[in-house]
Amino acid sequence: MSPRKLPIPYIYVILASLALGSLVGLRNYLYMMYYNEQDKFSWDRGWFIYVANYLTWAFLVPLVYAVAVRIQSGPPRSNLALASKIAGAGVLLSLLHELISNLLFFPTLHFLGVKEMTMDTVRHMVGVLPAAVITRLIEFGIIYAVLTAIELRRKYRDKQLELAQVEGQLSSAQLNALRLQLQPHFLFNTLNTISSLMEFDKKGAQKIVSELGKLLRTVLDQDKRNLVPLRDELDFIKSYLNIEQVRFQDRLRIEYDIDSEILDALVPSLILQPLVENAIKHGFSKRPDEGRITLSCRKEGDFHILLRVHDDGQGSPRSEQSLLSAGIGLKNTKDRLQLIYRNDCQFNIRTGAGQGFEAGIRIPYQRQQA
Repeated sequence: MSPRKLPIPYIYVILASLALGSLVGLRNYLYMMYYNEQDKFSWDRGWFIYVANYLTWAFLVPLVYAVAVRIQSGPPRSNLALASKIAGAGVLLSLLHELISNLLFFPTLHFLGVKEMTMDTVRHMVGVLPAAVITRLIEFGIIYAVLTAIELRRKYRDKQLELAQVEGQLSSAQLNALRLQLQPHFLFNTLNTISSLMEFDKKGAQKIVSELGKLLRTVLDQDKRNLVPLRDELDFIKSYLNIEQVRFQDRLRIEYDIDSEILDALVPSLILQPLVENAIKHGFSKRPDEGRITLSCRKEGDFHILLRVHDDGQGSPRSEQSLLSAGIGLKNTKDRLQLIYRNDCQFNIRTGAGQGFEAGIRIPYQRQQA
């Protein structure tokens, strides 16, 4: 395990070990000073032994991290088996720590002339080994827990990023699917309308061709973002409705109630089109008399906006849940909103037999960045 692969910069590990060793040495000095035994404290030995201990752990941190990653990435096992594996690795690394730290500590004191290394020194190292291993095992457990927590946090962050990317791709896929669904629908219906108007209403046909061009520029724009300014979304919807008005020979009345303050607010691209199409298809197209569709875009407080599409058609006696499950456009709208805004959105349907149909969207108020 290379130090470069640690979840934190390796230099931080070295600095932390030096700081921790110094703090523990200072703690023991203050403790002895409290009991007036500071003369028994030797800075060259009492301080150095703690620094050597934690510096040795700093050298072993990449190995501890490798063990933690290997254990955590292994197949699922019982808690007892997992604890046994961690304890076994801890004992081995504690023994390795004692070997390295003793080789680092006692020969250094010997060469510095502070304490001569003899056979008594070796017997001392062997005699205190059980107690030392227990202490090192506790230190290993703390280091293992810290590294595991950091690794789990990194994995959680990566998963969140991956989930966000997948959600963005899914939202884009839904938007592209809506575009593909929209293209033949517009082309077939609109071209039939143009064909029928060419003989007796050339100006009407020319108007539809112009509006169709605007629509296709939006629908065929594969680079369009998922969120667009409300102003652009309304331009698209107005072109769509202009075509439908010519198609139905002005029996279709459109009313706009737009708050100019929120024209720069960001909304999901093509979010209103399924609602308007639903109002025309189910609320107006089958009735012989005049019909009205009202499009309202208002601000709610400082943090949300409300988008509503209402028609004065016959409405539906079916429940909201039934309508959402049956209508692809309505269900797709609700799914997209939840995908983009999670729980910070609402999609409501209000209808009833002979009461018209209203679809309302409540989303956060986000302004387009300059």
